[in-house]
Amino acid sequence: MSRVVLVTGSTDGIGRAAARALAAGGMKVIVHGRGRAKVDAALAQLAAELPGAELEGVAFDLGSLKAVRSGAAQILERVPQLHCVINNAGIFATERAVTDEGIELTFQVNYLGPFLLTELLLPRLLESARAAGVPSRVINVSSIAHTRGRIHINDLALADAWTGYAAYAQSKLANVMHTLSLAGRHPPAELLAYSVHPGVIATKLLRQGFGPIAGGQTDAGARALVRLAGEEQASEPSGTYFSEGVATPAAATARDAQAREQLWEASVRLARP
Repeated sequence: MSRVVLVTGSTDGIGRAAARALAAGGMKVIVHGRGRAKVDAALAQLAAELPGAELEGVAFDLGSLKAVRSGAAQILERVPQLHCVINNAGIFATERAVTDEGIELTFQVNYLGPFLLTELLLPRLLESARAAGVPSRVINVSSIAHTRGRIHINDLALADAWTGYAAYAQSKLANVMHTLSLAGRHPPAELLAYSVHPGVIATKLLRQGFGPIAGGQTDAGARALVRLAGEEQASEPSGTYFSEGVATPAAATARDAQAREQLWEASVRLARP
């Protein structure tokens, strides 16, 4: 049976490039997007490019925790095994917005939604690892911006300190901290967790957040994701942060165990139904 990977935000950009490469390599890929029309269009394009590829599609909005729960239920119903989750979807907001659940939008889409999705899918990931004898993976797409981020633990919604960049950097720091927390909570024989800065890549997010900056090709941005998802055994320890494919020390803030525990506890509280 093919190994199964979920790639969030895979209707375009780095996520689509990763989904295509993983499907071409023989993995069954679950394509995710916020809306059904874009997911169906991406599936049709991938099927035309890769005849015989194993593809599924799922649509839900990471900006709604209710939708994340529904999306996770759909995935669990449709795939009896799941070996890898790539939390790739992300935004860079130009105006402060709060979700229906009262959470700052960037934090929810980039971090809290993926945190909840991962927790809901973890039992299936662990079962699949035991059945296959190969560790499952959680790969969080972060950014070099995490090194300039700060976790405002008493004001995660940034009610008093919001800028688009502050919100983005906080969310990307939270991605790295989530990765390290997962690595500390699960044996590497069952789960490997990684965070990845893909490089400065020409994506919609780059244009929205950083303006007319020349970026690399999406295939280059996807390369580390594809390698980490597909390798049989770990090339680097669980918890490793990669910058453009190279294992690199994460920011000191991310390595603060007490801060990570505070963030975990806050995330569980915020994600609770």
